[in-house]
Amino acid sequence: MSRAGVLLLLLLGGAAQAQIIHPMGETPGDLGPTAPASKAPDVTPERPPSLAGRERFSRFSAGRGGALFAFSQIVDGLVVGGLLGAGLSGQSAAPLAIPQGAYLGALTGGVGLGVLGVVLQYFQPIGLVAAGATALGLAVGAMAGLGLAAWLQPAVGSPLLPGLLALAGSQVGALVPLALLWRVDDLDPADLALMGAGALNAFALAALFNVALHRPLVAPALLLAPAIGMAVTGLLAAVSQIPLTSVVRYGAIPLAIGLSLFYLGGAVFQAPQLAALVAMGGMVATVGVTALVSLATPDEAPPAARRLTVSPFLAVVPASPRSGGLVVGPGLAAVF
Repeated sequence: MSRAGVLLLLLLGGAAQAQIIHPMGETPGDLGPTAPASKAPDVTPERPPSLAGRERFSRFSAGRGGALFAFSQIVDGLVVGGLLGAGLSGQSAAPLAIPQGAYLGALTGGVGLGVLGVVLQYFQPIGLVAAGATALGLAVGAMAGLGLAAWLQPAVGSPLLPGLLALAGSQVGALVPLALLWRVDDLDPADLALMGAGALNAFALAALFNVALHRPLVAPALLLAPAIGMAVTGLLAAVSQIPLTSVVRYGAIPLAIGLSLFYLGGAVFQAPQLAALVAMGGMVATVGVTALVSLATPDEAPPAARRLTVSPFLAVVPASPRSGGLVVGPGLAAVF
């Protein structure tokens, strides 16, 4: 075969190889159809579980005030448990006498009420201000229970009566505000301040009135007065909206002035009865003067906002009085 025939065969073989049709989606260097790129799964930050559609505050508390509520329950359990244990360890409770009863009672009460508070705040959202209201109710209720025990002790004579009534009063004082705020996110801080001012003023007035009468202190009246003051101011907060400034003017300032007058009167005149009368008169006068000043001073309307418009412009002014030249430059026009 001639050289021209061999060259013709090589050209025909190359052309036949170039006509090979590859399947769609493949090229001569491909190993197969391209697999879609795997998408990384969306990673969302872990959130604490929610109850009844409400967002939990943390993994251990349903609300912001859960820790305060549990702590107040532990303290209440320590106190009332110690009272019950002390009553059981006395000689008057001979059949049920327990050695070191105050220690065992405080330990049992702290653990029992602490577990109750922890479980309750885990499932029920409790606001921070609402937890403060329950803590105030615990203290005031325990005082009321001790006041009832002091009043009933001569008739009953049981060593367990103070502890039992203090336990019942403290739990009623804590659970009643919690039940009233069961469907509410939190309590207004002004309402808590109002209830606290009511409890303090009631206790101070009862003590001053008792001193003014020149009689021995009546424990039931002193211990029951804060509960009555908190209950009255709680009802007032439920039916009205009292701002925090009014609570300070009508609650905190008269109390501070009254206690100051009582201290100064007792130190100067050495007469507690006269000092107590002056203190109560000063409290009443402070409330009256504050009310008159509030009525005489009208509420100032907020001043109307002044509208100021500033616009840039091109200023053309004479260069000097003697020359006829002009000066051109940027300027600002302010309109009031």
